[in-house]
This record gives sequence, C-alpha cells and structure tokens, in this order.
Amino acid sequence: MKIELRTERLSEIRNKNLVPGVMYGKSIESTNIQVDKQELLEALETYGKNMTFKARLDGKYHYVYIKSVQSRVLKPKNILHFDLHRVTEKETFTSHIPITVVNFEKFTNKSIHFELVLNQVTAEYTAESGQTTIELDVSKLKLGDKIHVKDLKVSEGVTILNHPEDIVLMIKETRVIEEEKDEKPETPAPIVIEAEETSK
Repeated sequence: MKIELRTERLSEIRNKNLVPGVMYGKSIESTNIQVDKQELLEALETYGKNMTFKARLDGKYHYVYIKSVQSRVLKPKNILHFDLHRVTEKETFTSHIPITVVNFEKFTNKSIHFELVLNQVTAEYTAESGQTTIELDVSKLKLGDKIHVKDLKVSEGVTILNHPEDIVLMIKETRVIEEEKDEKPETPAPIVIEAEETSK
C-alpha cells in the first residue's frame, strides 16, 4: 500500500477520495499521512486489523498493521480516519485473532449444535508473520467433541497466549424446552351475604 505525507486540510483530502490517518510506532515519530480510499479498503479486507504488511512512504517500505479505523455507523466502508502502527522486522507484538467456524451446515435443524466458547484468541508474533483469522472446520465433529486452544492450527511464527486447555468450541445436544401452558385460574364463586331481618 502506498501512503503519502498529509499536508492539506481534511476536507480537501476527503474530496480527493483520500483517507487521512496517522502512523506511529516505537522507533518513529507520529506522522500524519493519507492513502487512497480503495487501497485502504483492500488492505483491510486482505490483512484485517491484526496482520502486518508493507506500506511505502517516500520510497521507503515499513512494516505496519492497521491499528484502528473510524467510519460512519451506517456506512462502514466510508472510513473517516485510520491508524497505522509501524513495527520493526524483529519486533514482537500481541493482537487478537478472531475464530471463524466453517462447514457448519450439518448442524442446521439437527439434534446437536456447536457452541463457540472463545470467539478470539490472543497471539504474539513478529512483523513477518501473523494471520487474519483462525478457521475451525466442524463438519466431522460429533456430540461431546471439544476443541481446545492447543488444537488450533496457526501460521509459523504465531504463538497463542491463551491457556492450552481452554475450550474454544464444543458440540452439545439441542434440547427443546416446552413452555408450560398457562392455566386460567378458577374464578371463585361469589359470596352472597344475606341481610338478617330485624324484628319490629
């Protein structure tokens, strides 16, 4: 991705279909930058917010990852601002890698279902490694099966920091709870009080 130094006002930048941002890191001063909107969207789709990639600024390449983005609530692709975190090749950093469940069609309208206990894990890796997501194939799992952190497959150079025995996903039985029918309370019989005749 090619980034440029930001010198114009924000309104002028956005009118040119560019997105303003800032790049920072341990060994670099905070720098105001801008990037083509389409290039930023492609980088987000390819690398997410936890995988490093190379960005070129003034002819020099930097290892960066997208730390955060600000966008409109109803228009997530309309990015208003973004943060790039620069890292060195040997520097390690931590980030959250999301868990994605695939091939779960067999559980549709079945007597068993999967329960995703952890939807992300914390991982440590260098600038040259990392991954956007961890896929879990549940097509061959059966009732009672469990997937632990130690069973997850990650890219070379990625270390998961969660406890190895933590449960990520389990297959459970689907139980249908029948709602009890509300019984109408019996209406108590009216109490008739007869007035006593008073003798004259």
